[in-house]
Amino acid sequence: MSRPVLLSNIGTRFQIAIPTGWFTTISMYVSRKIYNHLVTVDYQQGGVRGTAYIADRYNVANELMREMTTREIALSITSQDGPQTIAINAYYSTDSSIAGDDLQDDLYRSSRANVITHNKPTTAPEQLPDYSTFHIFVQDAPPSAQEPGAHEFDDMIIIVNVVKNFTPPPAVDTSSQALTVAGKSAIKDFQQKYNNPTGPGRYIPIPPVLPTPNYTPSVFPVAILGAGVSGLYIAMMLDSLGIKYELLEGSRRIGGRLYTHNFPSSPGKYQYYDVGAMRYPNTSFMQRTFDLARNRLGLQDKMLPYIRGNDNAFLHYNGISVTKAKVKATANSVDLFKFSQSSDGNIPDSYIAAGSGAFWNKILGNLRQLFVDNPFDVAFKKLQELDKHTVTSYLSFVEGIPYDTIKWYETMESRTGLFDASLTETVLASLVFNDPRFEGREIDWYCFDGGSEIIHKAMTEKVRSKPSLNYRAVALKETDGGASITVTFDRSSGPRQLPQTDRKYSNVISTMSLACLRVVDLDNIYLTNGQRCAIRQLAYTPSVKIGLQFRTPWWERLGIVGGQSSTDRPIRDIVYPSYGPDDSHFGSEPFQKSNCMIASYTGMEDSQRMGGLMKGRGSPEEKILLDLVIRDLAAVHNLKPEVLWEEYEDYFPWDFHRDQFQLGAFCQFGPGQFKNIYPHLTHPASRQQRLHFAGDATSTFHGRVWVAGALNSSWRVVMGLLQNHPELNPNPRENIIEKFTTIWGPSEEWDPKDLAVHNYIAQKLAEPESKNRQ
Repeated sequence: MSRPVLLSNIGTRFQIAIPTGWFTTISMYVSRKIYNHLVTVDYQQGGVRGTAYIADRYNVANELMREMTTREIALSITSQDGPQTIAINAYYSTDSSIAGDDLQDDLYRSSRANVITHNKPTTAPEQLPDYSTFHIFVQDAPPSAQEPGAHEFDDMIIIVNVVKNFTPPPAVDTSSQALTVAGKSAIKDFQQKYNNPTGPGRYIPIPPVLPTPNYTPSVFPVAILGAGVSGLYIAMMLDSLGIKYELLEGSRRIGGRLYTHNFPSSPGKYQYYDVGAMRYPNTSFMQRTFDLARNRLGLQDKMLPYIRGNDNAFLHYNGISVTKAKVKATANSVDLFKFSQSSDGNIPDSYIAAGSGAFWNKILGNLRQLFVDNPFDVAFKKLQELDKHTVTSYLSFVEGIPYDTIKWYETMESRTGLFDASLTETVLASLVFNDPRFEGREIDWYCFDGGSEIIHKAMTEKVRSKPSLNYRAVALKETDGGASITVTFDRSSGPRQLPQTDRKYSNVISTMSLACLRVVDLDNIYLTNGQRCAIRQLAYTPSVKIGLQFRTPWWERLGIVGGQSSTDRPIRDIVYPSYGPDDSHFGSEPFQKSNCMIASYTGMEDSQRMGGLMKGRGSPEEKILLDLVIRDLAAVHNLKPEVLWEEYEDYFPWDFHRDQFQLGAFCQFGPGQFKNIYPHLTHPASRQQRLHFAGDATSTFHGRVWVAGALNSSWRVVMGLLQNHPELNPNPRENIIEKFTTIWGPSEEWDPKDLAVHNYIAQKLAEPESKNRQ
């Protein structure tokens, strides 16, 4: 077989033989109907057989719309391992409740088709590769059932392109795609719920083109609540569009979780540590973050390499401390930390032999491998079938791993209690740094010279309306018949201890954490039940960092420069600096890096224990805390506490869970929570859609990638603001949405059309007569 051949054409089932070394793409074009189109493709990829689904769904009949739309290139197949045969089937469904690739009873095979084959012409230039194209024109029903004037084969067109010796495009960076598809899948399910006349929700027909209301110009500015990275980014966006706003921060400082503590007792260039975000991987999901730092703030020269690993750092468990180099050089069967049953522990020897790293490498690796063995949409669907599980329940009930072993994995590889988080969230997060499609690829990590605070300082310099501090929002209410929102601010925490004040705005954008929004009075503003439940239910994990300043970076005498040590003692993780040296500090020579370290970095239950001892500088509890940290540091590094007390200069602890302006470090979705909570947080509230939610919890890039999530959520909020309120446009003759996308680029997470439909549903749900309060 020298080129692709159409083997059979029975009705609307087609078989095409593909020779070895040919690359195939399949696209589907459909006409606008009130029903769904579906193409199934049976194929073989990498020796594994699979079935892919290419689906398109429309819900509103419009006789004026006869043009075709496309699913673009929906499937790519290589045949490098040998020839193969792909089988293509065409279906349609008149049941408008069917969505995506869900196969329901009301599914019909398309009635007939016509196939036209094109091959490379014999007169084609030699540099043109061999190719074959199959155009499959599909008819869904007999001509008598067609719309008047319809062509015979215009219901669906399937295009199969096959090219010889074609180098396929590089693998999609699953780390970013997995997170964005999780959000798009949740939004699709949410929209179907309100666009299904037979389902439980109120039927909301979605128009193909949203109407543009006749708005009058806005007389009030937009309020941005919170001057963290999300609020500052929104301000930069509104500046570029000429929209009036006020940026209001409840605390006495700017930056939110971009927080760098500079030690005051012995100041110097590198006498600091990052309390909040501290390291940035150069991966696809961080594109907007790097664009902000490099291109919009000019901080390219301020980006320093971040040192993630150091073989001279320590692992300390069960009272035994060894270097990471020794662990790497020792076979797993050697129980260095005496956890095995043969060493009087409680972990079966077989699990010790496999190593605790088997959790990430083998168990989660098998789930990540889904994205190698299957087209992305198939892999994602398979993963979503496990969405009911926590990590613990999956390991216990699916993998059959003993409970003690599960907790051993958790102790060695994670935070205490973090295995109670959603399994799918854990897998998607692991794809960020362990994408099997890029196995062996080195990821460059960075930190900022001067700490992450230089980002928010540069952003503050950029914005025209500078943040106003000590404006803590305590109540929101709809005023002027819903045409404005009045915010009540408590200003008593400021140096002047001013009384409460009310201010009126056209729109309010809240970048506060949902935990902080929970304590704001929202009784007089319309929120759906889903939004109120989301604000109340979403958990924010605690996180504690304790920074210590020493006379010298004594750990460098042990050969440690950068990297991290870990232990089962209360301090859990120790992070050594990747920046320096500081010649202005006594004793800095001849050391390489700063003499300030994160002596304790904890999360979940570990943080709760440490945070309980944070009662204020000089308190009896914090004396206990400091003594505990020094003792643990000494134990991990095989030193005596007295040696470290001689080096000690200062300390600074921080607990995000007990910070009144955060009430938690980052959101942690439980099983099924993201799918059911995320859609409600991404459409605006109030009767006229004037309250908008931003921040990393409202992004698919949430959790430990909070800067990326905060920036992506800001894009969605501003785009939604422009779609819902064109009266904000200072120049009505200018296409402000086109201007916005030109300046700030597209979003990985949202297509503007999908967002418009999402906002339209919010508008309908907010109508007073709506019986649906989801």
